[in-house]
Amino acid sequence: MHQRIPRSLRFRFFAALGGLLLCAIAALASISAWLIFPALQAEERATVKRELDRVERSFELDQQQLHSQVRDWAHWDDTYRFIQGEYPRYADVNFSQEMFEDMRYQLMAFFTASGDVHFLAGINPVTGDYQTCRAPIDDCSWMTPWVTNMQTAIAENRTDQSSIYPDRPPAIMASSPILRTDKSGTAVGWLFKTRSLDDDWLAFMEVYTGLPITLNLSKETISISDVFSFSGNTVFAERYFPTSSSLSSVSLGVGIELNRTSYLTSLTTFRYVLLWTAGLMIMVIALVLLLLEKIVLKPLRLLTQFTQQVGIDGADAHGLTKRNDEIGLLARTFQEQFACQQQLNAELLKLSTHDALTGLPNRRLYDQRLETAFSDAVSTPSELAVMMLDIDHFKLYNDHYGHQQGDECLQQVAGAFNSIATKFNFLIARTGGEEFSAILPGASPDSAKGIGEQLTRVIDQLQLPHATSPVKPYVTVSVGIATLKDSKSPSPSAIMSTADQALYLAKAAGRHQVVLFTPPKASNTLSAQNTPL
Repeated sequence: MHQRIPRSLRFRFFAALGGLLLCAIAALASISAWLIFPALQAEERATVKRELDRVERSFELDQQQLHSQVRDWAHWDDTYRFIQGEYPRYADVNFSQEMFEDMRYQLMAFFTASGDVHFLAGINPVTGDYQTCRAPIDDCSWMTPWVTNMQTAIAENRTDQSSIYPDRPPAIMASSPILRTDKSGTAVGWLFKTRSLDDDWLAFMEVYTGLPITLNLSKETISISDVFSFSGNTVFAERYFPTSSSLSSVSLGVGIELNRTSYLTSLTTFRYVLLWTAGLMIMVIALVLLLLEKIVLKPLRLLTQFTQQVGIDGADAHGLTKRNDEIGLLARTFQEQFACQQQLNAELLKLSTHDALTGLPNRRLYDQRLETAFSDAVSTPSELAVMMLDIDHFKLYNDHYGHQQGDECLQQVAGAFNSIATKFNFLIARTGGEEFSAILPGASPDSAKGIGEQLTRVIDQLQLPHATSPVKPYVTVSVGIATLKDSKSPSPSAIMSTADQALYLAKAAGRHQVVLFTPPKASNTLSAQNTPL
């Protein structure tokens, strides 16, 4: 009897694998055409968009920085006095061509409350010369368009903001009302600053972002989405921003040009892989899965864990930073960038909350701590005292010894104050030119007064000569103290106002005093406990 010889297992294996291979190739081709190639293109666009987002964030940061600088200048007692004609040396003391060049200012303009020009200073964009004037005429006639735009903004109540103006070249213009340092009272004028988006600004931004940037003014309708233009190995992307212009259609286009080499290389490599996949599918697929897990997926999971842990404790449990491959490079780069970011964040936080001259906390940090201390004292409840300190006749000191010596005096006084604050664990801040303020949580009136007396004594011990002082031949301070129960209303501003009244009484009593505010008696007369030094 004839017995059928079964077909070779090898044949059936290759036949099945061949059919599977054909199906895999067809599926791979379909996936490539419908999913992979579009995904690569979408990823390329997403990468370009991320770079545009980075440029936009840098641009917005520059605007915010300029606006913040305008507010710092405008909310300054010296500026308040200057706009009222009480500080004629203001411009000589604070303005110079070097300052304008370092801060990249084009023009600073001061306007009165009625919108009239009070003072102008800037760098001529044609000659590069620093110029000051009282009106945009003659040598300052180049300022006329800017002054006109600024006065229009004042008339339309478009102040205390940052805007883009479509000039040639375009520029950023920021403004703020001029107020006292404590922002009390009404505005007595306006301060404007402009920063030209010229070639120097573009060069600065290119160094900052690491990307080639172009600017383009367009009268076309602003595009809602980004505009992409692909040409060979490069892609040009542009994003439009609205400008402050009488022509509402005028917009500023910010463009970047990126190299497509990585994308094109990936595309070519992928097509090459497709051609060889048919011959290598059977032999490679299992190995690919194994290698993919071992070389790519597992290290990527470890890298993800590393990026989550480095922000907590900086741990590197799997030694990724010691690898000599791309994963190790990514881990080291991420660790360095994270450390750099933390350092920059710490520096930015310190700059925004501490006085640059004395190193003490500034008004912003003081107000934040006062809010917290006030809330704690009200909710506990517990005692709270605040203190206002002022260097006696500091203007006479500056006039006699000069501003540089005045700055050194402020630094020494601040250092002495800080030593007492550290000893008794309370916060003292520089809240004005020669004005300091302190927060004493849990301090009774007597203990607060005792600390005030120690603060005055430590300044007396410095024996800083003050030849023009009618109080003492050396630098002295006056202190006003108020407690939470002394304020007319339950608010941080009210208790500070009460401390200010006590300081006023100390000055009225001849200065070099520690005055503890005492609530008015039935006769409605204001009294205080004071200690002459």
